[in-house]
Amino acid sequence: MTQTSVFRKSLLLLVMTGFCLFASAQRYEIDRGHVYFGHALLKYADARTFRDLGCGYAKDKYNVYMDGRVLENVDPSSFRLKEPSSWRNQGRNEELPPSHRGYYKTKFNVYYGNKKLDAHAQSFEELGGGYAKDSFTVFYYGQKVDGAMALTFKYTGDGYGEDSYDVFYKGKKIE
Repeated sequence: MTQTSVFRKSLLLLVMTGFCLFASAQRYEIDRGHVYFGHALLKYADARTFRDLGCGYAKDKYNVYMDGRVLENVDPSSFRLKEPSSWRNQGRNEELPPSHRGYYKTKFNVYYGNKKLDAHAQSFEELGGGYAKDSFTVFYYGQKVDGAMALTFKYTGDGYGEDSYDVFYKGKKIE
Protein backbone atom coordinates (compact mmCIF):
# COMPACT_ATOMS: atom_id res chain seq x y z
CA MET A 1 0.00 0.00 0.00
CA THR A 2 1.38 3.40 -0.94
CA GLN A 3 1.79 6.26 1.48
CA THR A 4 -0.86 8.26 -0.43
CA SER A 5 -3.50 5.51 -0.12
CA VAL A 6 -2.77 5.14 3.62
CA PHE A 7 -3.18 8.90 3.99
CA ARG A 8 -6.48 8.86 2.05
CA LYS A 9 -7.87 5.99 4.14
CA SER A 10 -6.82 7.72 7.36
CA LEU A 11 -8.41 10.96 6.21
CA LEU A 12 -11.63 9.16 5.24
CA LEU A 13 -11.76 7.44 8.65
CA LEU A 14 -11.21 10.77 10.40
CA VAL A 15 -13.95 12.47 8.38
CA MET A 16 -16.38 9.59 9.01
CA THR A 17 -15.63 9.64 12.74
CA GLY A 18 -16.19 13.39 12.86
CA PHE A 19 -19.45 13.03 10.96
CA CYS A 20 -20.66 10.33 13.36
CA LEU A 21 -19.81 12.49 16.37
CA PHE A 22 -21.55 15.48 14.80
CA ALA A 23 -24.59 13.45 13.76
CA SER A 24 -25.00 12.00 17.25
CA ALA A 25 -24.74 15.38 18.99
CA GLN A 26 -27.46 15.58 21.59
CA ARG A 27 -30.14 18.22 21.49
CA TYR A 28 -33.38 19.10 23.22
CA GLU A 29 -36.65 17.73 21.84
CA ILE A 30 -40.26 17.89 22.98
CA ASP A 31 -42.39 14.85 22.24
CA ARG A 32 -45.93 14.20 23.52
CA GLY A 33 -45.63 16.64 26.39
CA HIS A 34 -42.20 15.39 27.53
CA VAL A 35 -38.80 17.03 27.11
CA TYR A 36 -35.73 15.00 26.13
CA PHE A 37 -32.03 15.75 25.88
CA GLY A 38 -30.80 13.23 23.38
CA HIS A 39 -32.56 10.06 24.56
CA ALA A 40 -32.72 11.09 28.23
CA LEU A 41 -36.07 12.21 29.62
CA LEU A 42 -35.86 15.48 31.58
CA LYS A 43 -38.43 14.51 34.19
CA TYR A 44 -38.53 17.98 35.83
CA ALA A 45 -38.92 19.94 32.58
CA ASP A 46 -42.18 21.74 31.82
CA ALA A 47 -42.83 21.11 28.12
CA ARG A 48 -45.35 23.97 27.81
CA THR A 49 -42.79 26.65 28.82
CA PHE A 50 -39.60 24.91 27.66
CA ARG A 51 -37.29 26.86 25.31
CA ASP A 52 -34.01 25.73 23.76
CA LEU A 53 -31.63 28.71 24.07
CA GLY A 54 -28.78 27.21 22.04
CA CYS A 55 -25.21 26.31 23.02
CA GLY A 56 -26.56 23.47 25.19
CA TYR A 57 -28.70 25.79 27.33
CA ALA A 58 -32.46 25.69 27.78
CA LYS A 59 -35.00 26.88 30.31
CA ASP A 60 -38.60 26.53 31.39
CA LYS A 61 -40.55 28.37 34.06
CA TYR A 62 -38.96 26.28 36.82
CA ASN A 63 -35.34 25.54 35.83
CA VAL A 64 -32.37 26.42 33.63
CA TYR A 65 -30.62 23.49 31.93
CA MET A 66 -27.16 23.01 30.48
CA ASP A 67 -26.52 19.88 28.44
CA GLY A 68 -29.61 18.28 29.98
CA ARG A 69 -28.67 18.98 33.60
CA VAL A 70 -30.50 21.41 35.91
CA LEU A 71 -28.32 24.36 36.91
CA GLU A 72 -28.86 24.73 40.63
CA ASN A 73 -29.76 28.14 42.10
CA VAL A 74 -30.25 29.77 38.69
CA ASP A 75 -33.37 31.89 38.32
CA PRO A 76 -35.01 31.08 34.96
CA SER A 77 -36.95 34.36 34.90
CA SER A 78 -33.75 36.43 34.81
CA PHE A 79 -31.47 33.99 32.97
CA ARG A 80 -30.32 35.23 29.54
CA LEU A 81 -27.73 34.13 27.01
CA LYS A 82 -25.96 36.67 24.88
CA GLU A 83 -26.50 36.56 21.17
CA PRO A 84 -23.55 34.95 19.35
CA SER A 85 -22.79 38.22 17.53
CA SER A 86 -22.01 39.85 20.87
CA TRP A 87 -19.37 37.22 21.58
CA ARG A 88 -16.99 39.10 19.27
CA ASN A 89 -16.22 41.82 21.82
CA GLN A 90 -18.77 44.39 20.77
CA GLY A 91 -17.40 44.76 17.23
CA ARG A 92 -13.68 44.60 18.03
CA ASN A 93 -11.62 42.27 15.85
CA GLU A 94 -10.08 40.25 18.70
CA GLU A 95 -10.63 36.52 18.47
CA LEU A 96 -12.17 34.86 21.50
CA PRO A 97 -10.91 31.61 22.99
CA PRO A 98 -12.76 28.61 21.51
CA SER A 99 -14.29 27.74 24.89
CA HIS A 100 -15.79 31.21 25.34
CA ARG A 101 -19.47 31.07 26.15
CA GLY A 102 -19.63 34.50 27.71
CA TYR A 103 -20.58 35.99 31.02
CA TYR A 104 -24.15 35.90 32.20
CA LYS A 105 -25.81 36.67 35.46
CA THR A 106 -28.98 35.85 37.27
CA LYS A 107 -30.56 37.75 40.10
CA PHE A 108 -28.01 36.41 42.60
CA ASN A 109 -25.17 34.70 40.70
CA VAL A 110 -22.64 35.37 37.95
CA TYR A 111 -21.43 32.69 35.52
CA TYR A 112 -18.81 32.36 32.84
CA GLY A 113 -19.97 29.53 30.61
CA ASN A 114 -20.99 26.84 33.09
CA LYS A 115 -18.58 28.04 35.80
CA LYS A 116 -20.08 29.98 38.71
CA LEU A 117 -17.89 32.97 39.59
CA ASP A 118 -17.28 34.35 43.05
CA ALA A 119 -18.82 37.68 42.03
CA HIS A 120 -21.62 39.96 43.20
CA ALA A 121 -24.40 39.98 40.60
CA GLN A 122 -25.76 43.36 41.72
CA SER A 123 -22.53 45.22 40.86
CA PHE A 124 -21.26 42.95 38.06
CA GLU A 125 -20.59 44.53 34.67
CA GLU A 126 -18.86 43.47 31.47
CA LEU A 127 -16.19 45.87 30.29
CA GLY A 128 -15.38 44.34 26.88
CA GLY A 129 -12.47 42.34 25.51
CA GLY A 130 -13.15 39.47 27.95
CA TYR A 131 -12.85 41.75 30.98
CA ALA A 132 -15.58 42.11 33.60
CA LYS A 133 -15.74 43.29 37.20
CA ASP A 134 -17.88 43.60 40.27
CA SER A 135 -17.28 45.90 43.24
CA PHE A 136 -14.26 43.91 44.43
CA THR A 137 -12.87 41.68 41.68
CA VAL A 138 -11.75 41.98 38.04
CA PHE A 139 -12.11 38.99 35.69
CA TYR A 140 -10.60 38.12 32.32
CA TYR A 141 -12.53 35.40 30.47
CA GLY A 142 -13.86 34.14 33.80
CA GLN A 143 -10.49 34.08 35.59
CA LYS A 144 -9.69 36.43 38.47
CA VAL A 145 -7.13 39.10 37.51
CA ASP A 146 -4.61 39.15 40.36
CA GLY A 147 -3.60 42.58 41.60
CA ALA A 148 -6.27 44.55 39.73
CA MET A 149 -8.27 47.19 41.62
CA ALA A 150 -11.91 46.81 40.60
CA LEU A 151 -12.88 50.29 41.74
CA THR A 152 -10.77 52.02 39.08
CA PHE A 153 -10.29 49.25 36.52
CA LYS A 154 -11.28 49.93 32.90
CA TYR A 155 -10.81 48.17 29.58
CA THR A 156 -8.72 50.25 27.18
CA GLY A 157 -8.87 48.04 24.06
CA ASP A 158 -6.80 45.44 22.21
CA GLY A 159 -6.51 43.16 25.27
CA TYR A 160 -5.33 45.95 27.60
CA GLY A 161 -6.91 47.12 30.83
CA GLU A 162 -5.73 49.44 33.56
CA ASP A 163 -6.46 50.57 37.07
CA SER A 164 -5.03 53.55 38.97
CA TYR A 165 -1.65 51.87 39.46
CA ASP A 166 -1.09 49.12 36.91
CA VAL A 167 -1.58 48.09 33.27
CA PHE A 168 -2.77 44.59 32.32
CA TYR A 169 -2.57 42.69 29.04
CA LYS A 170 -4.93 39.75 28.53
CA GLY A 171 -5.49 39.53 32.28
CA LYS A 172 -1.82 39.60 33.28
CA LYS A 173 -0.09 42.51 35.00
CA ILE A 174 2.62 44.15 32.90
CA GLU A 175 5.78 44.89 34.90
